Amino acid sequence: MTTIAVPSKLPQLHAYVDPELKEEVEKLAKRRRRTVSSLIAYLLQLEVEKAKKEGEIQ
Repeated sequence: MTTIAVPSKLPQLHAYVDPELKEEVEKLAKRRRRTVSSLIAYLLQLEVEKAKKEGEIQ
């Protein structure tokens, strides 16, 4: 499978993670037919929505 880079005007967010976690995230993204970036963005959005709902952030 060929990966095509698509330029984005969205801000970037960088994180350092354990190599094993990175591997698992890559596997999950592949299984869900997503890029790692889109999977992480989706999971972050879910967490932010949850935190807002629970009053942790406004």
